[in-house]
Order: sequence, then C-alpha cells, then structure tokens
Amino acid sequence: MSYSLGIIGCGVMGQSFLSAIQKCRINNKLEEISQLPNKFYTTNHNLESASGVEKVLAENITKLTGDSSKKIENYGFDGYECLTLEDNIKAITNSDVILFSVKPYQMEEVLTKISKDKSVDLSNKVFISLVAGWTIGSIRSILDNQEMIVSRIMTNTPAKFGEGAVVISHTGAEDKLAQWTSKLNFAIGQLGLLVELPESKMDAATALVGSGPAFVLNFLEGMVDAGIKMGIPYKESYMLALKTVEGTAKMGQLTDFTHPSVLKHQVCTPGGTTIAGLVEMDNKGVKAGVVSGIVEAARVASELGKKK
Repeated sequence: MSYSLGIIGCGVMGQSFLSAIQKCRINNKLEEISQLPNKFYTTNHNLESASGVEKVLAENITKLTGDSSKKIENYGFDGYECLTLEDNIKAITNSDVILFSVKPYQMEEVLTKISKDKSVDLSNKVFISLVAGWTIGSIRSILDNQEMIVSRIMTNTPAKFGEGAVVISHTGAEDKLAQWTSKLNFAIGQLGLLVELPESKMDAATALVGSGPAFVLNFLEGMVDAGIKMGIPYKESYMLALKTVEGTAKMGQLTDFTHPSVLKHQVCTPGGTTIAGLVEMDNKGVKAGVVSGIVEAARVASELGKKK
C-alpha cells in the first residue's frame, strides 16, 4: 500500500529523513521500497528553508522557482511526487502520515491551527512527532482525538547520513497500529539504528540520543586539542582522534556489546600510560561529568513538556 507523507517544518531533521528515503529508494529492493511513502508534502516558513529540500533531491529534481510570493513549483523524484508548501493544512489534508519537525515553542500554535480547522478529517491520519518535550498525550489533547495513532521519535544529526540512533514510541488503536507499525519502523529506520522504547523513556532518549553527538564531539575536541598541545598538527590530530572514536565504537559493536569497562581494561597494562591517563581523568571528574551532563539534558527535556 503506497502512502503519502507530510513533513511540517522540513528543516534539518526533516531534510535528513527525505535524504534517507532517497538513498533507500536507490539501493533497496522493490518489496522494501513499497514500505516507503511515494508522495511528499513539505512545509517551510521561508524560501531559504525550502531551498534545503531542493538540495536534498538536487540530482533528480527540477529547479525550484521562487517568486516574490515565495511560491514553489511542483517537482518529482524517481517516481516520487514532492510539493513544498507554506500551508500546513493543505499538507496535512493530502497526507496519510504527518511528521512534525518544528521547534518546541512552535508546536502549540501549529497544533491549535490544525485543531481549529474543521475542514481537516484527522480520524485516519497517522502522526509522528520529532518535537522534544511534547508528549503523545499533549498532542492528542490539542487535536482533541484520543484514538489516533501518534508516534514519538527522537534521533540525532548523524541521521542525515543514515548513521543516526532513533528511539520510537507508538500508541494508538491496536487494529490501526497493526496496519502501520512495520511501515513506520521501516521508513524511520532509514535514519539509522531503530530502538522501540516506552514513551516514559523519551526524555532520557532526548538527552542520550538527541544531544549525544554534541557530547561526543566535545570529548573529541578535547582529544584533538591534546594532540595539538603535544605537537601533532591539527589535521593529523583530528584524523587520528576521529578514527580512534570511530574504531572504538565499531569494536563495541563487533564484540557483541561487551561492557565498556571490560574493553577499557583490555587496553590497560599495570603501571602503563593508559591507566595513568584514566586515573587522571577520574580525578578531574570526566565520567561523572558526562553522566551529570546527560541527566541534566534529560531534566531540561522534561521541563520543555511542562511549559505547555
């Protein structure tokens, strides 16, 4: 069954999803492609954002024409149809599945306008939210529908390259969920590793997954700076640190997710350099700081929900 997807607020993450779908279309088998949407309706608040959609599909689409009214032309890609609009209601009306990818402070206004427009039949729509802090209950409350399928997802910027981590929570009537879960999981899984968790864990996922790349990059920056301080040129220091992080992550996967402490102590020799460095990092509170930072990010994520 083919279906259409509306992306409300098609910025960085929305465009990452489009990019992942594009790559899947090219690389996968026909039976897998049938699990993907074949029509897209994206909304952007300005022409600059809309031009990002053009870049995602740059190899196979016609150029967008932006006149003074910011009207954007219809275009197609490899059997897809994609229309970039400024009208959220029109996008939702034409879509089977709607992905919200707006900023948290914009979400209430977006949902309220949808709820007040009685021309839109929401009964058979499937909603997916990427918006931090917005619970499924909050979305249903404003849309005034407790039976619709609403899924929450949290991912991160590596999803742009199909290397993200994605946490998803599904809710809805069981008969409807049965029709949609596999399609939604396959489509969203194009962003990277997909893990299904209860919605109660979504604030933690926001911190661990959504904010995670910034934390990793902060540590990576420290490694690069250390290399530079010791005389290794910037480029070489960056390359070596980056490959060390990449290779270590790969090692964790290839050793069947052996606990990090086990792998860590395999590097250590008695009285050696590695244990000396680890003790110094512990003295500086590196690991405790990582834990505290992620927990604090989760606390802020939960506060975003309480502000509504």
